[in-house]
Amino acid sequence: MASPNPFGWRRTPAPEGLGALRRSLEQLPSELLRPIAEGLVPARPLTTRFALRDSGTWEFRDASHQWTDWLVCHNNLLSFAQTSRRMAAIAKPLLYHTLVIPTPCALITLLRRMENNPSIKPWIRSVTCLVNVAGVVTIDEVHREWERQTGAQWHSSRYGGACHYTIALVILKTILLNAPNLRDFLLACPDTQFGTEHPDLLGPSFRDAIVRYRAEDVSPPAEGFLELFPFARMRSLTSLRIYCHREDGDRQLTLSRLIADHAVEILPLLTHLKTLELCCASADAVTGSDIALPPLPHIEHLRIYGSHIHEPRLVALCLACVNLQTLVVHFETSSTDEDRELLPEGKTLSDTLRGLAGSLRTLELVSLSEGHYLTRGMERPRKPENHRLRCIPELTHLQTLTLDYRGVFGTLGILDEDDGERLCQLLPRSVRDFTLVCEWGTARDWKQTYLANLDMVLHGVECLCATKSHELSSISLAIHSWPAESRFHKRFKREVETARQRCAKAGILFRTFDLLPSYQDEDEPPATEDDEEFEFEEGHEEESEEEGFEYAPAVEELELEEEDEASEYYFSGDEDSDPERDARRPPTFNDFLQQLGEDHGHNIEELFYAYHEDRWDEYLF
Repeated sequence: MASPNPFGWRRTPAPEGLGALRRSLEQLPSELLRPIAEGLVPARPLTTRFALRDSGTWEFRDASHQWTDWLVCHNNLLSFAQTSRRMAAIAKPLLYHTLVIPTPCALITLLRRMENNPSIKPWIRSVTCLVNVAGVVTIDEVHREWERQTGAQWHSSRYGGACHYTIALVILKTILLNAPNLRDFLLACPDTQFGTEHPDLLGPSFRDAIVRYRAEDVSPPAEGFLELFPFARMRSLTSLRIYCHREDGDRQLTLSRLIADHAVEILPLLTHLKTLELCCASADAVTGSDIALPPLPHIEHLRIYGSHIHEPRLVALCLACVNLQTLVVHFETSSTDEDRELLPEGKTLSDTLRGLAGSLRTLELVSLSEGHYLTRGMERPRKPENHRLRCIPELTHLQTLTLDYRGVFGTLGILDEDDGERLCQLLPRSVRDFTLVCEWGTARDWKQTYLANLDMVLHGVECLCATKSHELSSISLAIHSWPAESRFHKRFKREVETARQRCAKAGILFRTFDLLPSYQDEDEPPATEDDEEFEFEEGHEEESEEEGFEYAPAVEELELEEEDEASEYYFSGDEDSDPERDARRPPTFNDFLQQLGEDHGHNIEELFYAYHEDRWDEYLF
């Protein structure tokens, strides 16, 4: 008999035998099981190893790490499908949803599986090829693997009469054309192939054809290779992503670079394509000559990572993509003065972005330590004409904005308090997530200057929290990791924590993350700081730490340390001050305008920069 519960009621006896209630996933309806299985589908690999997460942080993910992550997720989904027949019926189509081809063996295995079981062809939605389909080692291995799996030699006539050394290309083309629902294709050959001791260099026939194609207007061999990438015939393809790998320290003479340039040329033919991502490509024509792009209303997302693109070429692409919603560009090359003369229709990048204000939702423009996307002239760094992205406040539909300091404050120069306050006038009201890349140099530069600039940015963050004209949900700062480790770490941490608390009170998520360097190849060893600075103050000896002894400074010493730290933290330069000139300087910008009078005849913005650049005496005296 069932025992009574604490409330005096009698418990219902538990059912026994075959009619017992079994609590398991199989008891759930299919409407719930399918979302569970879809959550186990592996994420598609990234085009770039320097990826910006949705949360606003960078991560370094090379090909081997991404392949490992995909394999773990795929095995979890496979285990789910092997639970029972009902689970298999739900999960089996998802096993072919996102595919990765890491080796020549996997390339042949996928083709034969599609031929032996045609029902899996409609299940394929994304394909990532990590195989160097034009490498000598890969071609030889594909031939050996084909003979092992089929028991016969490769007959090119069966797949269109291709040449002997195009076996990997032909197999990849057959896979792509036999996946009618393929939405995404990523060609991302790693700089270092998996499991190979020697680099898999481009075959001589491929290299000769590419050289002739770039040197001549017409090259039948190279045009034949390009026909093996049937992007125009893949009507369901909406996302094309290409990573240009490196061989012998160069990316120019690689098949992936040729395909990336070719994809830009045939964009008018890819009317079904919505997303184009290119990594380590210049987005130029194959032959290097300029090409005129017609309107491309179908392109909605354009992402160019680690690019050597210059501003004129970027402007031409943006002018063609009239319905652009996402623009992400990571620049790796400095622009030249000649770029001003090559701008299409005389429009700068700022003018072009202003024309996309009605559709642009995500904007990310970042030039790292080696890159500079702003055309440079002989003018002073802080003059108005060098602030190229003055269009940002007019992009009233932006939701996500990522800029480096050059896009916000112009080119070079020491920031002041007014620069931080200008963040409030920079951001449109629609921006929800704002990321500022604080790149003012490297660890070898003077850290006091970097920290002083960073302090001005933190002041701007506090101003953003105080204003009511924005609806920000997150503010992120990409900074170097060494400020937190320098001898100014106390002040740095205190300033960051103050900004974090201000943001929390305003309901804004504030975060900082490490700033990655410029693009580094997988086979390139990390840089070492051989000449790392040995920091010490003159007249102060290094504190020696002995075992079991800790030195506790007195309160007076801590106060003196804070004063010394502050004096160097806000380092202002080595120039001698002029007391007489400082006495004549107007205390505020409004006083400066009053001294000039109403009929000064100068642009108000020009006067603003002149005053804050300490050039006010050029107008008053």
